[in-house]
Amino acid sequence: MPPAPASPVPGRPAPGDGAASGDRQVGPRVADGLAGPIVVLGSPRSGTTLVAEVLAAHPDVALAGEPRLVWRWGNDRRSDELRREHARPEVQAHVRRHLARVVAEAGTSRLVEKTPANALRPGFVDAVLPDARYVHVTRDGWAAVPSIARFWDRRGRGFDARQVAKLGRRLREAELAQVPHYVAELVGRLRHRGPATPLYGPRLAGLQALVDELGHLEAAAAQWRACVTQAAAFGRWLGPGRYREVALETLDGATVADLVAFCGLEPSPAVAEAFAGTYRVASARARTPLTPAERRLLAPYVEPVNAYLGYGPPEPEPEPEPEPEPEPGPPSP
Repeated sequence: MPPAPASPVPGRPAPGDGAASGDRQVGPRVADGLAGPIVVLGSPRSGTTLVAEVLAAHPDVALAGEPRLVWRWGNDRRSDELRREHARPEVQAHVRRHLARVVAEAGTSRLVEKTPANALRPGFVDAVLPDARYVHVTRDGWAAVPSIARFWDRRGRGFDARQVAKLGRRLREAELAQVPHYVAELVGRLRHRGPATPLYGPRLAGLQALVDELGHLEAAAAQWRACVTQAAAFGRWLGPGRYREVALETLDGATVADLVAFCGLEPSPAVAEAFAGTYRVASARARTPLTPAERRLLAPYVEPVNAYLGYGPPEPEPEPEPEPEPEPGPPSP
């Protein structure tokens, strides 16, 4: 198992982020029509899409979706673990210009953004959006990690209808100079084969080596752990004025109303209706069955981070089913 990142400690920035204590305050607003953006953080398969779409039901809010290549512009050769120093002035201007255009085209005053990889680079995001408010959606690792691995198996190769639509969005958001950096990824998906396993989700540093050597399940655990610890450590350091942490499993109408107020939005029946029409507690708490060997593999990743997030003790590992008794044979002559 690869080494764990430095233990997240409340009151300190995310590991390697290099944020200064003065960054806890709301930064200066830029006069580009992008005021007070709402950034939804979280690992893949943790409910970020649901929360972002519920907030985007508010009449004052536009949804940016997941403009992955916009965020990577100017840093295409790097992993998704970007730091503040990578948010150079031209990078900030590029990302803000794209997001401000989303708001202008929707005719709203606010933006919600939910690119999953932003959980790996919260300090970078905060340099680009210094007056952002952050909503971090968490999910029990025993549910999230197997879901990531299963989704990876389904989406890592080839293109279904949703992936074709996403490819179209990627092509529209990419600058011409970015295209060569992503050709190999596209070809790998189309060919369904190759020397390396196709990747899915936020590209933490060294992810390709992890999945090739350890497999999807353990790489998914490392990906989940990195997303959660980076986002939570940074957000808890940032403080409650700009950061909220909500568990997918316990979302309810009151929590959503609190998020609306935290984001500085007026109450809206449309938000409550969107939540009631999409959230299902059974789905939020669903888990993929794991073998005892898989649980032992994941426990060093999941249990410490679950405890840090405030989830209860792990469920006991199920006892293996007893071997059936052999049928009695015919009596000996």
